[in-house]
Amino acid sequence: MMNMLKMLKEALQFGYNTLSGRILFHLGKPKKPLFPLADRLLADAFRLGQLPSPTEKEEMRAVFVVERLRGLGLPYTVDEAGNILARLHSAEEQEDPDNISTEPLLVFTRLVSERWNSLESLGKLELQYARGAGLADALGPAAILSIAEAFTGGRLSLGRDILLFFSALHFDDPYSNVFRLFTSDRRFRPFAAIGVRGFMLGFLTSHTLGSYRVELTLAEEEEKNGNTNAVVSALIDTARHFKKVAESFGDSLHIYFRRIEAISSFNRTPLEGALELDLESTDKGQLEEAVEKIRAIAENTAYRNVKGSFRIVSFIPPGDPSVSEGLSRILLDLMKELKINAEEEAKSDPASFLSAQGIPALSVGIASGREGLGRDTVEIASIEKGRQLLEQLIVQVGNQNG
Repeated sequence: MMNMLKMLKEALQFGYNTLSGRILFHLGKPKKPLFPLADRLLADAFRLGQLPSPTEKEEMRAVFVVERLRGLGLPYTVDEAGNILARLHSAEEQEDPDNISTEPLLVFTRLVSERWNSLESLGKLELQYARGAGLADALGPAAILSIAEAFTGGRLSLGRDILLFFSALHFDDPYSNVFRLFTSDRRFRPFAAIGVRGFMLGFLTSHTLGSYRVELTLAEEEEKNGNTNAVVSALIDTARHFKKVAESFGDSLHIYFRRIEAISSFNRTPLEGALELDLESTDKGQLEEAVEKIRAIAENTAYRNVKGSFRIVSFIPPGDPSVSEGLSRILLDLMKELKINAEEEAKSDPASFLSAQGIPALSVGIASGREGLGRDTVEIASIEKGRQLLEQLIVQVGNQNG
């Protein structure tokens, strides 16, 4: 625990030093920052992005968030999985502070990032851009911490409680119902929900699409001859069968091969391989049927000297955009006011878990930039507009009557 706190303290100091030196480096003399709140948000993103992820329960990142919440004097809980839930009271003082107000506003993000790198995640700050591996993933938690600061600083005054939820799990983990607390317990069921992610500012996800990601791994039996290319042949044949299954559902089901890989060593033919694909549809029943047919092919098709293992990697259900129409209109109006170009995209989104349960929900990106394999590039100037958009969206939605 002491080592974790020491590393956290070093990351905090690095972030402050990096940002405070940005203008001095480029202009050669001190200058008051144009957008101090956006600078602070970016500083938090840098510090979070430097902490390793994924780790068990995202402990290091969770410690960072908890320390920030504790410093702001805000109550919070951490569950067994490492998820953090903080509560911001409504303007009207609750008679019993242990009771959450009816239908609070939920604001959620994830702590985990699969793109952390021990060197590239240290980050690099330039005059117009911030760069770092997984930096976009860290912007979501940093933005919600900015909301917590706005609340304690008196900039947010709402007619209902706000729940700030930092997930240590992937929202699309098929074996963990991350949103169970908010969909099954009436005390925590939200009036509406806003997901916060790094990219992209201005994009509004319709979240009508549901998705499955599946993976098939193949391995040639060790005692057999390893020069037969059996794994490669099995991968090619299986991919062809998967494609036929998807085509049998017509244009309403989309299939994307994300990865087909065969691994070899010492100049031998591959002994191991993997095939990963995505299935997307607006019809949940169709998605389920397609996955079961693909599972049957993977588990029942036999290849000589080759053994396979099939698993579901992720799942997001199709959402119900009709329940979120009012929320979407508010967001689009705010984008227009802030002169943010709005663009709608059809893709799967964690907000679907909530809209499918009748809870108005959408996700918001708070920065522009590019997500790269090695590192993300964030447009620093866009963060202020993203911060304003999120803050004003929370104010307008949070002050709505049920």
